[in-house]
Amino acid sequence: MGNVGKGWETIMETLRVGKQDGVATITLHRPEVHNAISMELVDELTAVLKDCETDTQVKVLIVTGTGKSFVSGGDLNQFIAVRGYEQSFPLLHKVTGLLSAIDHFPKPVIAMVNGAAVGGGCEFAGACHFRFASDQAVFGFVQISMHITTGWGGGSRLLDKLPESKALALLLTGERMSALEAKGYGFVDEVYPVEKLQEEVERFARKIAAQPLVGIEGYMRMLHWKRDGLPQEERIQKEVSQCASIWGTDEHVSVVQKFLRKR
Repeated sequence: MGNVGKGWETIMETLRVGKQDGVATITLHRPEVHNAISMELVDELTAVLKDCETDTQVKVLIVTGTGKSFVSGGDLNQFIAVRGYEQSFPLLHKVTGLLSAIDHFPKPVIAMVNGAAVGGGCEFAGACHFRFASDQAVFGFVQISMHITTGWGGGSRLLDKLPESKALALLLTGERMSALEAKGYGFVDEVYPVEKLQEEVERFARKIAAQPLVGIEGYMRMLHWKRDGLPQEERIQKEVSQCASIWGTDEHVSVVQKFLRKR
């Protein structure tokens, strides 16, 4: 691993990682296989996530891919070599662990889908908290046509994110979708022209990064309480307790006093 430029960009075997102005940008860099997920990439991305979690300067993450692909799925050289449950489960479980770490990350993770996100790529995008796509991006839960199902948690997440009938339609037909079609289903948040995608995603990320980390992490906890299935009243009580624990800090009092002086 080596540092490049101003010291905030790191080059790894399968990733490029940049940190600037509170935003960590992680670029999957395996262009020769359209950024397919390998075990090496899982290890490197897991390490980067742990670093970003503890780095108080990082408030939001952007994940994207090199070239014209976001994530093409699993690395076939590794995945097709295994047979049966005993061999396949450890590989599937390892990638599932990575996507669960993204899904439960204490800071927001934005998928900047620059190109194809098919099969496992759709599962990867679905694990992120936001999905912004290029108008040239393509999506599809194509696993059913390969005589398998989603195996990284993507089907379960899709059934949680979308109305059941819409999620089932995508899973059962295996149809490929344009970015606009994916937005129509509710899977993609926004679609931008390819030349505007990075600018628009970074603009959104900077809006988040401009806010205090304590609030960002607090709202992410609320999201995870909901996903954990806690009853609303219990979540409300936890929300009140969380706010009380950070009420009256020097930073909070300073902002209130400034507001009062303006009045």
